[in-house]
Amino acid sequence: MTGYVGNLNTTQEEALKKLKENTADVCKPSHDDYYYLRWLRAREFDVVKAESMMRKNIAFRRNIAADTILEDYKVPELIDQCYPRGYIGPDKDGCPVRYLPFKNLDLKGFAYSVKKSDVLKFLTYLFEHDIKEMEEVTKKTGRVIEKHSYIVDIDGYTFQRATNRDGINLLSEILKLYEAHYPERMKTTYFINAPIYFNIVLNLLKPFMSENTLKKFRIFGKDFQKHLLNDIDAEILPKFLGGERTDPDGNPQCESFINFGSTIPPEKYVLRKSLAEDEGVCCMKVPRLSWRLVDVLVPEANSKVEWEFETSTQDIAVAFCLRKDGDELEELVAPERVACHLVPESASFLCEKPGTYALKFDNSYSWLSTKKVFYKIKVTPSDKEDCEDSLT
Repeated sequence: MTGYVGNLNTTQEEALKKLKENTADVCKPSHDDYYYLRWLRAREFDVVKAESMMRKNIAFRRNIAADTILEDYKVPELIDQCYPRGYIGPDKDGCPVRYLPFKNLDLKGFAYSVKKSDVLKFLTYLFEHDIKEMEEVTKKTGRVIEKHSYIVDIDGYTFQRATNRDGINLLSEILKLYEAHYPERMKTTYFINAPIYFNIVLNLLKPFMSENTLKKFRIFGKDFQKHLLNDIDAEILPKFLGGERTDPDGNPQCESFINFGSTIPPEKYVLRKSLAEDEGVCCMKVPRLSWRLVDVLVPEANSKVEWEFETSTQDIAVAFCLRKDGDELEELVAPERVACHLVPESASFLCEKPGTYALKFDNSYSWLSTKKVFYKIKVTPSDKEDCEDSLT
């Protein structure tokens, strides 16, 4: 298969060389040929597109502190208790395998009870864990491992839950995160116990996945065990999935390393106090078919801008921009519609240079509704001394 280390044609070799040259300013010791080729394969060796994708990922990793997330991040209690997952181990090729039982995956509950950014950071934590496992196997065996697999168990995942709008929206955000920042990492995703309606759900999610990702999906009904055992040793695969592995006490469900999750009770929905009640919160109305800007003065390089916002009803699109000459805006964070009437949302951006930035609340897509937006903004200079922003 071309496009991989040791199997590049002339055009691909030139693209690899060009991408390295174009991104020399952000090069790190860990950026080897395997790293660059993942971005190139994800963009079919279009150097311009691969460079753009790579630079956005570098900014993302800096802002979310991905390099130290395994050491510094504490999983929020509700997510830790309720989000189903389990790390199984390596397959026969040494690639990490993670089990995701969807029966108790309550995406609607997460959408109503925690910030989307909290869920996405947790998923980033899991992705980084699997990459760490790849690195460990690479060191141990001397063979480069750069892909992982998922076993997604659909047993008991009801049609109503699978097609819930808020759940689908959150799942689409998870997929977009994975596609944008972990390209060419997937080896295989095994969907097991797939119900007859599974293709309906898959069709809803296809727009958020690349063709390369979709080609790595393998869908099975109840007869999946032999297919898993073709790729995963029996002593690694849990007994309830067709292998031989159990917990030390003989439990075939392997609950010592698999969290089967739980639904989130309605009393946990919107557990945060409304931002509108906070001291120092600002408020503005954004008319239908229009947008509004809030200027943010950043006096020092490498300052961190953090913002929190909610609407009284419905969603709003939010972007973060740099003011250039005159009224020109350079978009740094693309506009994204956020259902922040359910729970307050928050985000941040590390500003590498001083200047006037702008938070953009965009309601131009709404034909009917004016949106009332509550927001707070904080600027933290590089010396770590907090200071509130100046609004003009």
